[in-house]
Amino acid sequence: MLLKWMNFHIKKAGYKKTVTNFSTDVKDGEAYAYLLSALAPEHSSTTLIETTDPKERAKKVLETAEKLDCTRYVTSKDIVEGSANLNLAFVAEIFQHRY
Repeated sequence: MLLKWMNFHIKKAGYKKTVTNFSTDVKDGEAYAYLLSALAPEHSSTTLIETTDPKERAKKVLETAEKLDCTRYVTSKDIVEGSANLNLAFVAEIFQHRY
């Protein structure tokens, strides 16, 4: 259900890929950047999507998520390393705050 919800919003925001897992498909942070841009445009900027370094993008994603009062279950290192369980918890937290 969370993957379907996430894909719906990132496609709407212009993301071209489909996320099929919470590890390799999100570890560059790009899907999160599109998700947060779609769900919280008031807190995101174009630099969130335009950032090319995965570590830097992951940090910006987490900074944006904090503005939504999302609890930090994940670190930028967890995102970049593709920690499936922690990324799942992160998406669930975003879902809870923006569904």
